[in-house]
Amino acid sequence: MTHSTGGLISHELYIVVHMSEADYNVESGKDYMEGASKFKPVNVEMKVSNANKDQVHYWVNEIANQYADLVLTNVSIGSDKISFDIGSPSMGDLTAEDIKFRIEEYLAMNIPPFELKELKVH
Repeated sequence: MTHSTGGLISHELYIVVHMSEADYNVESGKDYMEGASKFKPVNVEMKVSNANKDQVHYWVNEIANQYADLVLTNVSIGSDKISFDIGSPSMGDLTAEDIKFRIEEYLAMNIPPFELKELKVH
């Protein structure tokens, strides 16, 4: 769209983005595993109970929203176990301890749709 204001021309660009509500972060993570941006993620395993699978999928996907530098891949959601690989293509020095801190922080800030029994990050 172009506007003329007293001899000055202004251009405005409107971008409309449509994103699927399910999987847009989790599924896009697989692209980081190839090519120049290849990185080595750590594995997160959570033993859980009373998991609502639909809500767990949303909860896991939201990790990448709250921590935009993190990418999730290989997500597996079961009734008693949740696992995924997580890392950052732009922060190669992240350790398993750093990731564990962020997951624990995320668990504290966002009520999980499950009861956590055990958290392992390696």
